Amino acid sequence: MPVSRRAALAAGVLGGATVLTTGGASAAQAAPSGRDPNPAVAGESDSVRKLRRLLNLAARGDRSLERDAGGRCVVIAPAGVHVLKRPLVIGGNTTLRADGATFTSDVAVKPQTYHKDKNQHSPEPTYPDSFVSVGVVNSREATLLINDVPDDCTGHQAAGNIRLEGGIWDPTAHFVRNAAGDDRARATAAPPMNAITFEHTHHVELSGVTVRNVKWWHGVELNAVRTATVSECRFEGWVEAPTAGLWHGEAIQLDLAFAGITWGGVADNTPTTDIRIIDNYCGPSRDHPGWGKLTGSHTGAAGAVHSDVWIERNLIEHAKWDAIGPMNTSRVVIRENTIRACWGGVYVKSINPNPNETVDIMGNDVTLVDGSTRPAIGVNATNAQLPVSDVAVYANTVRGGGFGYSSNVTFRREPQR
Repeated sequence: MPVSRRAALAAGVLGGATVLTTGGASAAQAAPSGRDPNPAVAGESDSVRKLRRLLNLAARGDRSLERDAGGRCVVIAPAGVHVLKRPLVIGGNTTLRADGATFTSDVAVKPQTYHKDKNQHSPEPTYPDSFVSVGVVNSREATLLINDVPDDCTGHQAAGNIRLEGGIWDPTAHFVRNAAGDDRARATAAPPMNAITFEHTHHVELSGVTVRNVKWWHGVELNAVRTATVSECRFEGWVEAPTAGLWHGEAIQLDLAFAGITWGGVADNTPTTDIRIIDNYCGPSRDHPGWGKLTGSHTGAAGAVHSDVWIERNLIEHAKWDAIGPMNTSRVVIRENTIRACWGGVYVKSINPNPNETVDIMGNDVTLVDGSTRPAIGVNATNAQLPVSDVAVYANTVRGGGFGYSSNVTFRREPQR
């Protein structure tokens, strides 16, 4: 079994002890998981404590809260900078509106160990998540926000119908402001983290969110999620891992509940399906260069294939690897994206142990950097046992790179060359 970047994360229930909240008779009702998902955290500000109480009320469906058009309880984050000492946990049927708020992390960090550097443009893996895990934080708390996941949850059964609007989610900002030394030393002090994580849930929306300066991992991880839309969000700046190939650096990662990379619930290999990634920006921040890629996946288990993914009208600049790189994904449409000054363009690949089918790549405008060795548009079947079938590639504009198709890729129509 490959060693995951999060193989060292310990099992445990997010949420912990129950806390008392204010708010009339409904405050005595149990949350769907049987506990308040946000316990009080020592050392956090009054504004964060209040936000956690409101999220607990929303998880209970408290009648005192406003409802939006989707029937979700609305929680409004106060404006300002909020330093979190553990993740915010959002329950089902909740909208969190965070315009004007910035979230950053001050979690406890285990010592970081650096291993031998890999070549920056090393080949992508033939098996999922095969790089060494280094520098993890405590338990499953390496994220700013996560949904409420019961410990025994499987499939897509955690409470869903969740919406996140706005806010700046910057996991490294607190460490950069407070650590000593130069920029590199300050970035090293920050833990590797996701910004936003959803696990074992369904019907998730993210709109107008800004994710900034994530270290090593992902801006948004959709892990065992069914039906999600990420739209009009900005993914700015990424600190790359010194020991991993750039193929893992997705701003939006499609993952499965695989052993060692499951944030909550059961590692039952549930894949992610029915995903829309539309009208987003992915590029550098003021402080850090661009991501490895806007979106993709690099995990697989037998019969666990990500599927029904739509990637449309995104702008990706200065990606260090392939701007869009689904692996182990079937029924994927990649359409009308603009890719500028990236190392690679659109690259779809089957990985062990599953074949893939039905890939449409059309109307994308791709410009690669000088000297790139990656295709502008590529489809790769790992071997004859892992074919990619029913492929259509047409009407794309490419500069600085060509088209690459491996053997064991079969087409629905004559492909663009």
